[in-house]
Amino acid sequence: MRKYLYLTEVEWVDAWVKGGSIPISLASSYLSEDRAGIFTPDENLIHESAVSIPSLRQHGISIEGSRNITIKNFTSNGIKQPDIINASYYKDDGLILSFCNSFSEDIAKKMDKKACVEIINIEKLRQNIDRQLGCKGIMDSCRYTSDHNRNHFLKSSEDSWQNEFRIFWKTTRDKWVKIPANSAKLVKVFD
Repeated sequence: MRKYLYLTEVEWVDAWVKGGSIPISLASSYLSEDRAGIFTPDENLIHESAVSIPSLRQHGISIEGSRNITIKNFTSNGIKQPDIINASYYKDDGLILSFCNSFSEDIAKKMDKKACVEIINIEKLRQNIDRQLGCKGIMDSCRYTSDHNRNHFLKSSEDSWQNEFRIFWKTTRDKWVKIPANSAKLVKVFD
C-alpha cells in the first residue's frame, strides 16, 4: 500500500527519512472560503442527509451544528418536501495527516510542494503516532462526491485530483510528534 507525502519545504524531508519531529494540524486549519490547493470551504464539515440542509433556508429553516435531524411531512408553499430522517450537519475537528495514493508531479505542482517522500509502512506510522497522541487514528482513502454529503473521508469531487489518503485523530489541539528514522524514503525534489 504505497502512500506519498508532498512537502512544502525540502528541509522537511529529513524528519521523515532520518527521524525527527513533525507538526500535525487540525482539519479546520485547511478551511478556506475558496477551494485552492489543499484548502477547501467544506473541510471538517459533517453533512449526512438525503437533502442539503442549507437548502432548507429557502423554506425558513436554518439548522447549524445538529445531529439526528428528522423532519417529516413538511410542506412549504403547499408543496410537500422530502422527509429528512436522522440527518447531521455540524463541524467536527480533529488532527489529520494527508497523504496521496499516487506519485504525481502534477499533484505536487497544484499543491505548490517542493518534495515528495514515500511512506514505508503507513500502518506502523499510524500506530507510532497513536501512542504519542493517546488515541487511535482512523485511516482511509478519501472518496469524492458531486452531492452535498461530506465527512472527513468524503470530499467534493472538485478535490478528486488530490487522490487523498488520510489519517484522522479525534483530538482538538495541534500537536508535534516524533517520527522514527526510515519512516519514509525520498522520491523527488521538485524544481
